Amino acid sequence: MRKKKSYAGKSQSVFLVVLTGLFFAMLIGGCSSKKAEIIPDLEEPAASNNSYQQVTYGDIGSTKVLLGTAVPKEYGQAYEANVTVTKILVEPGDTVEKGDVLAYADVDEASASREAKQQELSHENTVYELNQKINQLQQDKLEKQQEDATEDITSQIAVLQENSRYDTKLHEYRVQKLNEEIAALDALIADGTLKANHSGEVVYTKSLTVSRKAGAGENVAIVADTGDLAIELKDVTVQDYKYKEIAEKYMLVAGERVPVTEREYSTEELVLAKINNNYPDIVMEKPEGVELKAGGQYPIYYEEKKAEHVLLVGNASLYEEDGETYVYVRTGKDTREKRKVTVGAADDHNTQIIDGLEEGEAVYYETMERMPSDYTEYTVERSDFQVENHGLKYGRADKNASTYLAVKEGEIVKIAVEKDEDVKKGDLLYIIDTGEGKAAITEAANAIETENTSYQKQQADYDAQLAELENMSDSASDYDRQMITLQKEIAEADHSYTLQQLQAAYNTLSRGNDGTGKLSIYADADGQVAKITAREGDMVEAGAEILKMRGDVSDLFLVQMVSSKSVTVYTDNIAEIGEKVSITSGDTTYTGTCVGFAAGSNNLDKGCLYTDENGAHDTFQTTSGYDAPAFYVRMDDEIVEDMGKGGSVDFPYISMEDVVVLPAGMIYEEKDAMHPDKVSYFVWKVEEDHLMKQYVLLDDTLTGNGKVVLLGIEAGDVLARE
Repeated sequence: MRKKKSYAGKSQSVFLVVLTGLFFAMLIGGCSSKKAEIIPDLEEPAASNNSYQQVTYGDIGSTKVLLGTAVPKEYGQAYEANVTVTKILVEPGDTVEKGDVLAYADVDEASASREAKQQELSHENTVYELNQKINQLQQDKLEKQQEDATEDITSQIAVLQENSRYDTKLHEYRVQKLNEEIAALDALIADGTLKANHSGEVVYTKSLTVSRKAGAGENVAIVADTGDLAIELKDVTVQDYKYKEIAEKYMLVAGERVPVTEREYSTEELVLAKINNNYPDIVMEKPEGVELKAGGQYPIYYEEKKAEHVLLVGNASLYEEDGETYVYVRTGKDTREKRKVTVGAADDHNTQIIDGLEEGEAVYYETMERMPSDYTEYTVERSDFQVENHGLKYGRADKNASTYLAVKEGEIVKIAVEKDEDVKKGDLLYIIDTGEGKAAITEAANAIETENTSYQKQQADYDAQLAELENMSDSASDYDRQMITLQKEIAEADHSYTLQQLQAAYNTLSRGNDGTGKLSIYADADGQVAKITAREGDMVEAGAEILKMRGDVSDLFLVQMVSSKSVTVYTDNIAEIGEKVSITSGDTTYTGTCVGFAAGSNNLDKGCLYTDENGAHDTFQTTSGYDAPAFYVRMDDEIVEDMGKGGSVDFPYISMEDVVVLPAGMIYEEKDAMHPDKVSYFVWKVEEDHLMKQYVLLDDTLTGNGKVVLLGIEAGDVLARE
């Protein structure tokens, strides 16, 4: 029994199978010497269509496509120490020069941090020196024992020497890092400013509404070089990128291939990314001479060839019998001959013919797909493709506004300020009864007492050991006495350092804590009360808003991507920096540009990884506190009241230029009978008054009023449209 030969390949093939229509009778030459047969009765199930396809030259292989977005290079602007930010001087859309002051911080916290770092450095030096002395005593003791030892103990001495070298390197690294941190704190204490490390456009600022506290490395702002656009492959990080070794990488510009290369991250950058478990996305450099549009989508093609410019035929024409492969070659109007062929490489749709066929011959095939019998001709053109997204929640943005939240669950027993009142740093704002104040202070005090008790017991143990050695006069005992004395000093240094930390924690906890459960909350910066949300007697949850301090007036709109039952909203999507947006309110349309983004669940893991003259940096951002992804818009005209009334902010969800777009009904689906989940797509191409089946490459996400065809047809091709 004859069986159709199966050729399994990659999931998507770029190389095309050409099929003729039912009504076309192809005349071929060069085969007159071969014997013609009457068309045999094939034993396969009857197909809905059967015809002939030409043998032609082409490539065998497969292509994958990853979609990228044109984005600018970003540079995080972060303090190198924990600070309380008092004011941010810029907002998204502002242009800054390298060295410009971006923000001010409260130096009090930096001073406290510096003191803690200095204590840590002093402790590190003291303990290192004492441990080195102990190590040397251990070596001396072993060397003394070596003189009378019956076995060689030089290996033990070597281990001690190696440990000493390792401890020295580790100590030097710790001291270097601490000195760097202290130097950074000194610079911060000097003026408290954060200065831009790169020129460009501000695209992000930390939300002081959520918290004024910024950790070391936390972005207070992000500056983007909008002139340095590249193609970022969204959600494809260096850790899970699988296509690095593929040689053929390109993008299509006006239908022509343009090679692309990945942006290389330095070893230091990748080490930082691994340490922070925050791997950057793959970025394709902008090819020379190619203009990118900010926010535009660009397919990146990865082509793997098995065979190049070889004679090939569509897999549907190949049959297998007794281990041999054959085809039916057309010899006349109603005749064809069975011919053995030698095959080579194969992909999803085509197979290489090594021997048995010549270019231009026509071979029989069967297909279950229905060929159009009544159609109009459709000429393929390149055009722009766009799918709209809509932001329905928007309003004027806050700038430097800050919110005070309940630190714990409890009852508000006092509101100490009024709306519109000016307050100074350190003024009492409110008192909350949490019921936990006394327990917390007691726990902190108990920790100090436990440390003292533990230290005293440890010292007593050392004293007891020294007492046992007091009357011993051998050299080993002398070494032991010296080592125990040094261990006592290490314990004393550890105790002193631990006590400093515990006392600092106790002092912090005690501030505003009266020991009965009532916590007093004070202003951490000067400001004016804009809104008081809670009232005296209210029971509030931890994190609930108590009051809000007024910020500066902003000329930006903040757009939040909330869902809607009446309008299609892609809530995981925001406008990209530089993209144009429009606001339709009533019969009026206003235009603007996306100039920045807020930090939320959609981009908290997207920090900034870059290198400058000070080395590699890996910064991060914390939440802006919004319930949905959000971005900022600067309008082309001055904001007027009508802009914010019941309108919609419209911007591209997908935006592509100069691509092939077809009506969805012209693209057909083909399923593999042996693998129903494996789907290919094709169109019917008109060639000299007959139809050919042409496979095309699609991405399901690129669907709107039509479908983007990534590969398979070009402008000028004529297709059948039913």
